[in-house]
Order: sequence, then C-alpha cells, then structure tokens
Amino acid sequence: LYHTKRKILNLKNYHDEARAMRDIEKFLTQPIVLFKVHHTLWEDIVEEMIQKLAREKPELKLDIYATLKSVICSAADYVIPECIQGITETSHGPTTEQSFITVIGNTNAVTDTQVVMCLLEKPFNFGIGAEEIRFICIVLCPTKGKHTKSAVEVARSYSTLLADDRLRHNLLHTHSAEEFAHEFEIECTRIQKEHEKREKAANTTNASLKSKTSLVYRNTMFFPGRDLVDDFKRRAKHYLSDYIDDAKDCTSIQKMISATLFLYFSLLLPGIAFGVLNQYYTHGKIDAKNVIVSQALAGLLWAVFSGQPLVVIRTTIPVVIYTKIIYIISLNWAEDGSFFYTFYTMTGLSNSFFLIVYALTGVSKIMAYCSRSTDEIVGLFISIAFAVDSVKYIVKEFNLHYCFSEATGLANGTDGLVKRAVDAAQGCNTTVPILNLLLVCLTVYVGVQIFNFKYSPYLNADKRVLVADYALVVAVAVGTFVGTYVFADVKMAKFAVDEERALFQLVDFQTPPAVAIAAAIGLGFVMSILFFMEGNISESVVNNPSNKLKKGSAFHQDMFVTGLINAILSIFCLPWVHGSLPHSPLHVRALADIEEHIENGHLTEKIVYVRETRLTTLCSHIMIGISIIMIPYPLNMIPIPVLYGLFIFLAITCLGEFQMWERFVLIFTEQNLYPPYHYVRKVPQKIIHCFTMIQLLQLGALCLVSFGGSAYLKMFFPFVIILLMPIREKILPKLISDRHLSALDGEH
Repeated sequence: LYHTKRKILNLKNYHDEARAMRDIEKFLTQPIVLFKVHHTLWEDIVEEMIQKLAREKPELKLDIYATLKSVICSAADYVIPECIQGITETSHGPTTEQSFITVIGNTNAVTDTQVVMCLLEKPFNFGIGAEEIRFICIVLCPTKGKHTKSAVEVARSYSTLLADDRLRHNLLHTHSAEEFAHEFEIECTRIQKEHEKREKAANTTNASLKSKTSLVYRNTMFFPGRDLVDDFKRRAKHYLSDYIDDAKDCTSIQKMISATLFLYFSLLLPGIAFGVLNQYYTHGKIDAKNVIVSQALAGLLWAVFSGQPLVVIRTTIPVVIYTKIIYIISLNWAEDGSFFYTFYTMTGLSNSFFLIVYALTGVSKIMAYCSRSTDEIVGLFISIAFAVDSVKYIVKEFNLHYCFSEATGLANGTDGLVKRAVDAAQGCNTTVPILNLLLVCLTVYVGVQIFNFKYSPYLNADKRVLVADYALVVAVAVGTFVGTYVFADVKMAKFAVDEERALFQLVDFQTPPAVAIAAAIGLGFVMSILFFMEGNISESVVNNPSNKLKKGSAFHQDMFVTGLINAILSIFCLPWVHGSLPHSPLHVRALADIEEHIENGHLTEKIVYVRETRLTTLCSHIMIGISIIMIPYPLNMIPIPVLYGLFIFLAITCLGEFQMWERFVLIFTEQNLYPPYHYVRKVPQKIIHCFTMIQLLQLGALCLVSFGGSAYLKMFFPFVIILLMPIREKILPKLISDRHLSALDGEH
C-alpha cells in the first residue's frame, strides 16, 4: 500500500522568521554540493549524496545505512517517504513545480541538522508530479528537537529559496560546486539588503506620521507629466543594466543573437511587403525604401529612448490603410497627388500631438480596464490580418495570371505552342500563381517544422531550442533559394523603388486650406486612438506577469516617445510606427528561458527568465539601416510570396500564446480528452464555450470593420477596440458570474 498525505506550507518569510536565514548561513559555512550528477536511479543519487556528506564531515561518524533508510522506503526504493515541492500559479492554474524537490529525513544517525544539495546533469523522472527534477535537497534532522529546528521547518527554508525561478535559473548556469554555493550566498545578501530596506522604510513611515496629511495631498496632487516622470524615474535606474547585464554568458549571447536575427528578418521582410502596398496605394509616393528607412530610424530611437525596449514598433496594415485614405482625400485639393506630402505631414503631426497629450495627462491608466480577453481578441485579429493579406495576394496572382483561351476561339485540338503563345500575349502564365502558392506554403511549412523542433525527442533540450530559434531565418533562406534558383526560369514580380529619391527629404510644405487642416486634425485624432490602443496592448502583453519581467513598465514614457518619433517621421514623409503584435510577445519569447513540464500527459511551458536588454532592438535596427544599401539588389532576390509566407508563419507561431485559441480548440475536442487547464476544473463546460463564443463575436466585429466595406469604414477600427473594454467590464458580468469570469479571464 502507498500512503500519501499532502499539506500546504507557506513560503518562509526571511524578514520575520529569524531562524530562516540562520539555516541558510549554516549551510554556507561548509556547503556540501554534488554538481552535475549523471546517475539515473534514485537510490544511486541518494547514496552518493549521503556518502558525500560522510566524506566531507567525518566527525559525524555517519551510519550510511540508517541514513539511507530515512529517505528511501525499504519496500520500494522509488518511494520518497516525505518531501516538499513547490506549487506555481500558471495561466492554466496551480501546478506542481517539477524542477526541484526537498527530501526530508528524520534519523537518529545525526545529532544536528545536515543539508546536502545536488544538481543533476539532466532532468530526472521521479514519477507523477516530479517528472523533470534538476535540483535535489536532502535535509537530515534528529528525531527530537525544537519545532523551529524540525526537519520540515529547515526544509521549508531551502524550498522557499529553490521556489524562486530566478535563483534556479542562475544555479543552472553555474560551472562548479563553488559557483553553485556562491549563488546561494548572493541570494542571502540580496535578502538581507531587502530586510534593511524594509526596516528603513518602516522607520521613515513612523517618523513622518505627523505630516501624514500633507504627504497625502502631495501624492494625490495632479500635474501634467507626473506619470511620465514616474515612468522615467522607474526605468532610469535600470538604463545601463539594459545594455550590460545580460551579455556576460554564452547562453545569453546566443539568445540575443537569435533574437536579433528574428527581429531583423521579421521587420525587414514584412516592411518590404508593406512598402509594395504603399507604393500601389500612393502611386509611388511611398515605397519599400521609405518603409525600411522609417523602420531603421524609428527602431534606433526606440532602442535608446523607450522605457520598455522589448516592445517592437513597426508600421502595420492599419497604418497602410490610413495612408491610402490620406492619399484619396488629398486628391480633393490636387488631382495630381502633389498635395499628398503636405496632407500626410499635417496628419502625422496631429497624431503625434494627441499621443504626447495622452502621455502627459496619464490617459494610459485606462488600460487597467483592459483585461486578458481584450488583449487576446486584438492579438488574434492581428494574426488573422496577416493570414488574410497573404490569401489576398495569392488570389490576386491567380486572377492576374491564371486565365483560359476560350475567348480566342481556338479549338481544343490547337497546337500547344500556338496556345502558349496566345496565352503569353494575353498575359496568362499559370506557372506564376502556382509557384507563388508553392513558395508561400513552403515558407510556412519549413518555418513551422523548425519552430516545433524544440518539441521533438532529437538532440538535447538546449540544441533543440537553438535550432528552433532560427526557424524564421531558415524558412526565408529556403524559400528564397527555391524561388530564385530552382525556378530561375519563371519570371516573378519584384518590388521596385525610386532610387533617385534622397533617404531623408523634408516635405515641400504647401499652404493648406482651412478644410484640409481640419481634416488632418480629425484623421490624426482617429489615428492616435489606433496608436494608443495597439501600443498599450502590446506593452500590456509584454509586461504580462507570466513573463516575470523585473524592471517595471513605462506606458506613459513609451507613448511620449512614440509621439516624438512619429513627428520626426512625418516631416520626412516616412511611414509611421507604433507598438505592435505579434512581434512584441515573440520578441520576449525569443529572449526567454523556458521550462517545460508534463502534467497528466500534457506539455506546459513556463517562462522562468527574460533578458531585459536594449541590445537586440539596437543591433537589429542597425542591421536594417545597413540593409538600405542592399535595395534594390540583392534584397529584391527574395520572392514576394516568401514575404507573405512569413506573415502566415508569424500568425501561426503566436497562436499558442492565446488562451482564447485553446478554448476555441476545446469546442471541437472530446470532453474526456480536455487538457488539465485550471478553467476546465473550475468552470462548467457550457460557460467556457459561452465565453469563447462571445469573444468570437467581438473578434468577428473587428474583422467585419477591418476587412469589409469601404476604406472609410476601416477608419473606425480603433473605436471598435475601445468598445471591447466596456463590453468586458459592464456586459459580461451580467451574463457570467464573477467567480467564473475570474477563472476564464483573470490575471494573465
């Protein structure tokens, strides 16, 4: 029989429980650590740990057999009599922390508490709930003693430390037992400094009780830019660390290189595609070269001056649509399009003015009402927009090139050479659209397969992640090689640019009529709503608590910087930029260390550490700036369908980040095969599907406004996003109980 008893223990409070720090300091006086152990049997691991203790402390005269009996059941060697594990709150609910285990042994073989630590070379499977153990801590205590010195209390001290993701991450990257113990010492120093800060803060609070009224008045007094100043102060103390902290070890450098290449290709190639669209809509006033110059300049400014450099700014499909509307309206004052530059600049400056006003007045505080539901609806909409643009391109190519020769009156028996000649004269070439479709599918297939390589059983975990990090690069390279060299005989469309236009050319400003000024201000206001919502939602997703960022957010500072950057872009008539999805969360993921856990046969992932650096954004945009000299050659060697295949790849790879997508899949999943998500355990199936359908209706409304109707209807897209917040806050609570809403749409 197997008797199991479970009990919830609170984390040790090192500030209030005096005994906690003493336990750790005692271990550090003579740390006993087994480093990178290769054993694959539990009894072998434990025996080596006990023997290590006996060798390091011969004065104990340890009875190894009696000690082993206290931590290994005699009837079944794989059963651990008593242990402590962590419980982690994830997006799927509370799960057992499977990376460490603290084993408790009560034995008369010792007269004082003894602790042995072990780091395994590879994850070890102890059974259900402990399938990927890397850290083992054995705590041996005498059977009799004070309660504060009991085995459970001592084990709780060490378990609290090991429950810290950041500490475990640092321990995994140590290279010796001495470094391992040193990391524990650093953690103790940090805890002591926090304790001193708390005492100092408490003393300051007590000393200022007499001036409590005036303090409250000063803290609540509003002045323009107060939140902006707070953001700047919060991030300024981390500014230097954004450049130097995470560039010290090989793993971090490798991560930053792959993230830099990801940003380079995922911004440069879609930028070319957006440039092609802009060139078509504005009749050459803005082209791919302008988009790349805009991206390079804006990205460099963002890398240096932004508050949250992990957010990715770029031009987007809605910006392209607004540019098209601006061009159409500008024709009312000059049919040759010469007034476009003036009207574009006025609209851009109006947009920047409103963004700066939002930053100075703290309007970003309304994002407190933007829940996970709203973020995911907008995120999924962006993914759908990427896919829709790619499908539209394929359909356009088939309509342009895929035609028949019945109109020529040729009989079915006409000679093939004659038929091909007639088709060529009509512009018909079925090879081109089929090759376009092939390249789109090939780019998506190669990218997704390599991206999912990290879930395969091949190589080891680090090498699998390394391969997956370069999925986008390899997919573009393969698609370009096939399109350019394998099918070299097929002439495919290439993007063109105005090579004579200067990189930075101030707008030749014309005197605008009053009506044009009013129209520009109106368009600028509507567009500022779009930039405000998408930028703040991107920032909200990046600062998601599950990403475990340490340096704080900067909503107001980033809104201010976005306004200034777009003002600069406007006077040169360069495409505008704002914080965007899905690039921002994918950037965070590219810089993250991720733990994988298996629960009831289902794989779950948890971010344990993210490198909060400016270097990836800075280096990638320097590379984009250098790429300007590669326009048009050799960048025009990349087939346009490869660019649209990249759109679909980005859309697919970010789906796993959305809980809404998980619940959508559940609609078509057999109930007894549902994964062990926390909302599956807490919310009835009917309510889960009801909530998902309401979200799908909101997503459908966004798609209807954005993809259907005239270009002028699409202008109201930002207001539809704003409406998502009152729907969530006012309408949904009347349909679904707060308890169920908390489970379905609680904290990220």
